[in-house]
Amino acid sequence: MQVSNVSGAGQEWHVRLGFSGGRVTTAWVMNAPQGRLRENDDVYTYSGGADLAPGQSARLMFHVERAETRPAECAVNGVTCGGL
Repeated sequence: MQVSNVSGAGQEWHVRLGFSGGRVTTAWVMNAPQGRLRENDDVYTYSGGADLAPGQSARLMFHVERAETRPAECAVNGVTCGGL
């Protein structure tokens, strides 16, 4: 999934993902510093390794087992994901 900063200032970013009946086994970022994946009650949060500058994007990749590839729940910085 692509995370983009459309604001006029640098922003830290956090992606919250939930997969019905499945689990994220790994997650990584292309074209940006690596961050950290955490799990709590079957909900996964990936925190970016660096702020995104204005206009910058990062591509978050993840491997999921035993679930649909589209998350049942998705939010970036508390805002529901669009375009999944």
